[in-house]
Amino acid sequence: MTCRYCTGHHPIRLDAYPAGNPRASLVAALRATEAREEAAAPVHVHYDAIHDAFAVIRTDAPESE
Repeated sequence: MTCRYCTGHHPIRLDAYPAGNPRASLVAALRATEAREEAAAPVHVHYDAIHDAFAVIRTDAPESE
């Protein structure tokens, strides 16, 4: 399933937290909140099934050609 926030944008992975840690989703959410305050671009959390981790993603606008 495609993420509606990443579609049409340039997603940048800021951090990742192993899903084996019971607090990983909370830590990722906290990091996303901090990143929202640091950058003007939208930030959200994805579950990365390949790496079994919660990834904090910033979506930058695509560069215009």
